[in-house]
Amino acid sequence: MTWTEERVAELSKLWDTGYSASAIGKMLGVSKNAVVGKAHRMRLEARPSPIRRDQRVRMRRRVPMPIRLNDLRPAPTPILAPPPPAPRLAPRRDGKGPNCLWPHGDPGDADFHFCGSAAVEGKPYCPEHCARAYITRTRADDKAA
Repeated sequence: MTWTEERVAELSKLWDTGYSASAIGKMLGVSKNAVVGKAHRMRLEARPSPIRRDQRVRMRRRVPMPIRLNDLRPAPTPILAPPPPAPRLAPRRDGKGPNCLWPHGDPGDADFHFCGSAAVEGKPYCPEHCARAYITRTRADDKAA
């Protein structure tokens, strides 16, 4: 697209009458950006921004922060001994040997506890809870599936 003398004169006249760049572009058969670029090169008067801004200039007031040497140093933290590890095994009712670790209740509740019965050797649970925890499949179960 070339800018002929007639198109430049038309652009200048439409620009002065206040048409928008997109409206001028539609009338001349060019894009809005072509109109804006040509108006800029012709040094036509710039259009005011359609965005209204507050007339007052907003200035931030800077308040200096007081710097004290003690504020910059971290406060010493007392060295605390690590808490003793919680016993993994629950007390067994008879007080001997390994005990059942089957949980009863919610760990967040005050009444949470472990079963505490005598555990099966090599397992963490008593015979009753081992039966619930370790489910063995038989050949009949495999064939049914």
